[in-house]
Amino acid sequence: MSENLDDLIICSHCETIHKKVELPEKKVAKCSVCGKKLYSNVEDTFKKAIAYSITALILFTIASMFPIIKVYIAGQESDLTIPGMLITLFNEGFYVVGSIVFVVIVIAPLIVILSYIALAILTYFKIFRGFAKHIVSFLITSRSWAMVDIFLISILVALVKLFGYAQINFGVSSIALILFVIVDTFVLKNILPVELWTYFNRAYDEK
Repeated sequence: MSENLDDLIICSHCETIHKKVELPEKKVAKCSVCGKKLYSNVEDTFKKAIAYSITALILFTIASMFPIIKVYIAGQESDLTIPGMLITLFNEGFYVVGSIVFVVIVIAPLIVILSYIALAILTYFKIFRGFAKHIVSFLITSRSWAMVDIFLISILVALVKLFGYAQINFGVSSIALILFVIVDTFVLKNILPVELWTYFNRAYDEK
């Protein structure tokens, strides 16, 4: 009975039940009722996830190392960096806010990226299956914790209010941060939980 259930998939949008079939490379299975994506070719999807995760890690490093924006007000220059912002929050006594910001814009995205890379290494060598299984579970449950996009939007909202009072120059990190949000969104929106489990089972079951 379990084998029969493993061959079925439920549409997350309209809850229609479908039977899973093997897909050629770059093909996507869609719901016959609402047209939403059910799953895609697992190997092709996961290869993209790893490539984008490595790209996101590089962009995240750049975004953290250099100023996002430079603000000039009355002859005074200020740089906005992610580490600098966190240090300011803690120095001003906003420990709870600083901790939340640190988790959602630094720790969570970084752990998700590294988890995809770790999963790729473990499944490639077919080692530590139990640990790899925990990584898959973590990746599925942590999808809503990374909020770098919200952080970027809050910066843009603050800049709108400053445009009339200050000269603002965008740094290298601003471009890296925007690209990181795009890449991060792609990974979260295009790698479905069913694809992670299918890839995990296939990687360890194949000889």
